[in-house]
Amino acid sequence: MQAVLSSTWIAARELSPAKRRIARAGTVAAVAAVGWVAAPKDSPDDQVELAVGERPYLVAEGAVASGGASPDSGSEAAFDKRKAALAVGAIGIGVAAMVGRRQLEKRWLAKLTRNGHPHPTRALAVRMAGVEFAGQLAMQLNDVRKARLQESRR
Repeated sequence: MQAVLSSTWIAARELSPAKRRIARAGTVAAVAAVGWVAAPKDSPDDQVELAVGERPYLVAEGAVASGGASPDSGSEAAFDKRKAALAVGAIGIGVAAMVGRRQLEKRWLAKLTRNGHPHPTRALAVRMAGVEFAGQLAMQLNDVRKARLQESRR
């Protein structure tokens, strides 16, 4: 679905502004509707019951936390450098992917236009759909690998 959305978004570039907005809004609505229909429905057995901590309190009341220190005694949670590094790395990879994708789009569109393609934007949309599909497939396969690895550790 992401590849279809992405390629349709690109292909709409050659439309007039009004038609482009209508096409893009319709595409987003269609993908959202398909995603909503395809999403698994919650059964009454799957609902999560909320659990309250052993001693709930309002932060404004300044109650003693279970660790023995009050919330305003100056004790802070330890800063996890590994989580911070992973967050920075994930953001960096995301930005690099967006910049790389945009440069690839520009390069391919320039080449298609230079070679005299009758509909360079449409051809670019088809090419980028393939790239998007491959990227989404790689991420999903990685998620499956992680899930299998976690299952084998249990």
